[in-house]
Amino acid sequence: MGRKLNQVKQELMADEEFRREYDALEEEFSVAAQLIEARTKANLTQEQVARRMGTTQSVVARLESGHPLPSLRTLRKYASAVGSRVEIRLVGKQVNAVHESAEGYGADGN
Repeated sequence: MGRKLNQVKQELMADEEFRREYDALEEEFSVAAQLIEARTKANLTQEQVARRMGTTQSVVARLESGHPLPSLRTLRKYASAVGSRVEIRLVGKQVNAVHESAEGYGADGN
């Protein structure tokens, strides 16, 4: 009887090097998931998105794989094709956010 995917992932994540590499890909997975979600919500196929972008279905498939990360220009074309817009946010790291803000500023906020 085979092992379940969650069990295999848990075993692999116990390896520190594997965990670092896995975490490093988080942004790529996140972008890919958002592209697929936007296309799905728009009720479009990859082929339909490709036609709207003026490209091929295989290009859309690569974009949705998350590797390599698409350019901002390409993200804008994709977003337009699925009736969305691109929004980029820089978010502080939670682990160091409190520590860095306490060190970087005095009581007067400077």
